Amino acid sequence: MKTFRGGMTLFELLIVMTVIGIVYSIGLFTLKKEKVTISTVNVMNIKSTLASLEHSGEIRMVCGESCQECRVYSVDDTLLATFHFQSDGTPMRYGFDQFGELKPLGAIVTRQGGELRQGCFEVSLRSDGTLSPLILKSKQTFYGYTPLGDDKPFVAKSEDALRQFFFNEANTPLKLDDYYGAQ
Repeated sequence: MKTFRGGMTLFELLIVMTVIGIVYSIGLFTLKKEKVTISTVNVMNIKSTLASLEHSGEIRMVCGESCQECRVYSVDDTLLATFHFQSDGTPMRYGFDQFGELKPLGAIVTRQGGELRQGCFEVSLRSDGTLSPLILKSKQTFYGYTPLGDDKPFVAKSEDALRQFFFNEANTPLKLDDYYGAQ
């Protein structure tokens, strides 16, 4: 007559624990890899790319002087992600002066890791989901992001179309509010 043991041997238990450890490490690596699935960003998906990152509070994307590499930082200057910026040509940052004229802007200066660096452009995504105003020109096309805009930028082939869009009260309110630094 055979008697049955109710438990597992030490060797069987070690095998089960090894298999569980392997499955856990594979799953953990896969989940970590899926946090940031986009390794490139272009002028059409800046806002959606920033919104897809896990963050709390405001984050900012700073693109280097050549506009090839962009880094995303949290408020406390923790690096969240690094992206390759894809563009038809080298994008140029533009802005409107006090008279409503569209002017090319120079390089930006940012503080990263305690040192000052020049960059191509910088854009911030606030905790309420609004984006800082940004106008980029690549080849002959203007791309404009406004705080109240959609995930995709407004695309214009002429300065007049861009001016009409930005000075439209529905797209870019010109009232006193914290989005434009007025008090």
